[in-house]
Amino acid sequence: MKMILVSLLTAITLLSVASGASAHGWRGGYGGGGWHGGWAPFAVGAIAGAVVANAYYRPAPIYYGPAAHYYPQQQTAAYCPENGLYYPQTQACPSGWQRVVY
Repeated sequence: MKMILVSLLTAITLLSVASGASAHGWRGGYGGGGWHGGWAPFAVGAIAGAVVANAYYRPAPIYYGPAAHYYPQQQTAAYCPENGLYYPQTQACPSGWQRVVY
């Protein structure tokens, strides 16, 4: 909807400038020593270009995802029931490690 509105506004602006220029005859161009068109066509072109560029080249919206952790992480350790020791004290556990939450 916004792009249609911007396009319509740009078209109306350009048509109003074109109809005003044709009502008084052709005044622009090089003839007899320089440009005689004035600053109006450049101002209208710059404004129309800025409006169209703003409508079409907006940055993508930023979406923020959910927080990484809703609950505090639990502290765990590896326990070897065969040795009766935790991981840093023993490096091997033949029966398998048990995860202990503390």
